Amino acid sequence: MAIKWRNKIEQYITITGFVTGVIGLIYFGVYAYQLVNARSSEVLQLLEKIL
Repeated sequence: MAIKWRNKIEQYITITGFVTGVIGLIYFGVYAYQLVNARSSEVLQLLEKIL
């Protein structure tokens, strides 16, 4: 690692923050994907009712 930490606690906080951020992004991506899929299927059902 190129980053120099003053102490171990700072290192752990940085790594924990990075891991949490990655997990958060993945979770948000999955949630958004499911939301878009649910919306698109609702729209398709509405179109089928109209047509």
